[in-house]
Amino acid sequence: MDPYLLTLAGTAGTTLVGLLVGEGWQQTRDGVVTVWRRFRPGAAEEVERELEASRTAVLDAGEGDGTDPAGRLEGQWIGRFTTLLGEHPEAADELRDLVEGWQRRATGGQEISGGVRLEARAEGSARIYQAARDQHITER
Repeated sequence: MDPYLLTLAGTAGTTLVGLLVGEGWQQTRDGVVTVWRRFRPGAAEEVERELEASRTAVLDAGEGDGTDPAGRLEGQWIGRFTTLLGEHPEAADELRDLVEGWQRRATGGQEISGGVRLEARAEGSARIYQAARDQHITER
């Protein structure tokens, strides 16, 4: 799969989970469902149910049951977006526009422009961690 599509799927999944309990949830949900209706109409209702279930899981976790589902949900949504883009790479432009809208909303309407280019070379048993935004690493 094209690295750009993988990156887009990752950004979409991570950003979506960050917006599950934020303002504008309905707009966020409607945007995702619209993309699915356009490219995978048979799965749109299921995705809508999964979005609501994800939101409920995050809200319930905020009430102190001790578990934080955010990492698990990110993985699930990244997987869903990866599958969508794998089957319909032409959905990339629409998904990118959706994610950019989410990011503008999340930054209070600030416009972020420019590009990011990350390069790394590892040898031996070296580890490289790169991020163009937030990065959370938990090694055990």
